[in-house]
Amino acid sequence: MSGQRLSVLVVAANASTRWAGEAILPLHIFRGLRKAGHDAWMCVGNETKPELDELLGADAQRVSYVEDAQMHSAFRWIQPCIPSRMDNPLYYTQVLATQWRQRDVAAQLVKKLGIDVVHQPTPISPRVPSLLVDLPAPLVIGPMNGGMEYPPGFRFLQPRGLRGVKNLARGLANALPRRVDAKRQAECLIVANQRTQDGLPSGVRGRIFRMVENGVVPELWARGLADGVADSTTVNRSFEIIFIGRLERWKGPEWLIEAVARACTQVDCKLKIVGDLQGERQRLAERVSKLRIESRVEFLGWQSQERCAELLSKADIMVLPSVLDAGATVVLEAMASGKAVIAVKWGGPADILDDSCGILIEPRDPARLVADLEQAIVSLANDRNRCARMGRAGRAKVLAEYTWPMKIERFIEIYREAIGRRAATYI
Repeated sequence: MSGQRLSVLVVAANASTRWAGEAILPLHIFRGLRKAGHDAWMCVGNETKPELDELLGADAQRVSYVEDAQMHSAFRWIQPCIPSRMDNPLYYTQVLATQWRQRDVAAQLVKKLGIDVVHQPTPISPRVPSLLVDLPAPLVIGPMNGGMEYPPGFRFLQPRGLRGVKNLARGLANALPRRVDAKRQAECLIVANQRTQDGLPSGVRGRIFRMVENGVVPELWARGLADGVADSTTVNRSFEIIFIGRLERWKGPEWLIEAVARACTQVDCKLKIVGDLQGERQRLAERVSKLRIESRVEFLGWQSQERCAELLSKADIMVLPSVLDAGATVVLEAMASGKAVIAVKWGGPADILDDSCGILIEPRDPARLVADLEQAIVSLANDRNRCARMGRAGRAKVLAEYTWPMKIERFIEIYREAIGRRAATYI
């Protein structure tokens, strides 16, 4: 089986480069498998079909779509009214509705196309059941990443009663019989860390692997690099800070604005904020105005990956003061761009960053977080050679551990393990 070309079906509720979060993961896997010479196929919901037709070219014929149920329209109407997609139970209900329709389609595709292994990379939450039960091919699920809670000093951000709802949902997931939860049937499961593994339903039988779910295409994030070296040593210009992400409160753009307001009294610095969220951009702009730092802060709204790469190439550092990011892809993207990173020592950034390539801040409470962000910004603005060293170390770490070609190679190893485990059950 070693070296043999595999036929892989990637199954996910959504696949898109334009949606935030996990929707891009199936696309990375599908395209990575195709580039590596494997016979990859994909089964997704039909909402992003126009984008995929344009993006994939001839490979668009390798995508099968599941029609939306009537409830999907209602969910899309309700979604803008809910502050956070990650905390929205309706989102996962929508995902499960798509999965319910995908199960029969996936089973038919396995038989029709001679699929060797089915890979379900999303949803990444370990708590959400998989409905791809009893498939006629081995199943790999993941990489999953979740089980996140707010740091104790930030639990005020959690909607009232949400923890109880989550605990109830987890209890219900654990109570599901094996025949209706494919996570208990899967030959292999991939988790990002121990926290995520602890969030899996009880009674899983498959082999568990460790892998961070996110990765980068290094060529995309190489802009502004000369021989792999980021130029952060020019001292006769403003020290440029960039934030990239949805403007959720827990991602910390407001705390970063407060820190920049303090830092700019000591060093010449500016902040660019990339991202949007209904209502939040206006609220943050009003805070900027109240602090009288309009000349120091620029709101750029949502931007494409290509534009984000360009903006990162011109920045000195990327700051992500998030207290609830399980994955933090933007940290990897900044590192791949040769930029030093300031982030909170919690969740995904704590799994990725170290002292050689960034500054991790303990999440004690908002007031101390703002003070620590200010101190970190000032220290790097006053030592741009240190900034450049961190940027070089970050890019080297990404190239050594987090590129998509490397991750695809690891997936292939896991697929072969899954095929072997399925075969062993029939001997």
